[in-house]
Amino acid sequence: MLARVARTGYVLLEIAALSLFALAMRFAYRTGGRQGLVELLSAVPFGLLLEQGDIAIFGSYAYNQLFFLKVGAVPIAIALVWAMVINSSMFMSDAIGIPSRLAPISDATFTIVLDLSVDAIAIREGLWHWNIPLDQGLFGVPAGNFYGWLFVALGFSAWTRLVRRSGARRPKTSWLQWLVPFPAYLTLLAAFVPFIVVQDTFFGGRTGGFPPFLLTLFSFGFVTARQALRSRGGVPSPWSMPLLPRLAIHLYFLATGVFLGVFERLPILLGPSLGMLVLELSLRRFVTPPRPHLDPPLLVPRIGG
Repeated sequence: MLARVARTGYVLLEIAALSLFALAMRFAYRTGGRQGLVELLSAVPFGLLLEQGDIAIFGSYAYNQLFFLKVGAVPIAIALVWAMVINSSMFMSDAIGIPSRLAPISDATFTIVLDLSVDAIAIREGLWHWNIPLDQGLFGVPAGNFYGWLFVALGFSAWTRLVRRSGARRPKTSWLQWLVPFPAYLTLLAAFVPFIVVQDTFFGGRTGGFPPFLLTLFSFGFVTARQALRSRGGVPSPWSMPLLPRLAIHLYFLATGVFLGVFERLPILLGPSLGMLVLELSLRRFVTPPRPHLDPPLLVPRIGG
């Protein structure tokens, strides 16, 4: 009986992910046309590729087998969430008006905000588990996970924005967006090489590595904050698309932390969960212009909007 109840919970999570993704597709097509929709859809195979590849290559985590819809060892809902998170991060950078050459860095920063908020709670809910004890890493989450999130978003964003610029000059090349998952994943693997070398050499292997991650995060955050403070743009309300999935993720894991007693056992985890949500909501303090920034201007649609 308990197993049936647990399985029902996972099915409901998958239905929620599918429903939000349907809304994201509708928004992407309405605001970005075919190219905007392709950018969103191409992020789904990217999510599947990076998850399946990381599980096969590094073997550092595994997903709960109660997920119903899967490709290999990867729940489809996870790939949909990856697509919506990267989609919304790119939308935020474009809406704020961060220059194209720096936007992949801000996209990565906006993406990591979510993982810093939810991962330590998700493993205690049992959605997935890492191969390190819960009292190691950052409350059971290895530094490599957070570092990887940065370069997952940076790689996909950088290659997608390159295709956009190419498509603005030569529209027939826009189909190249479907190939973006492959160089984006290679970018992630290349970024991991120096991290793993430094981690294994100086910081005790898989349970260490936080200094290089924090240095990278600080660098990315500094660039993002500097550009955002210079900007005249801003983001819409968090309950509008394509930001609604981000708000739903934050609120779901906050509720999970309360109902499962995670915050009671580890009150310190409430800090990042609330802090990252407040950080996202604070982006609305920028004055939203009548027309969002486009990259390149007026020619190529943003991802998801």
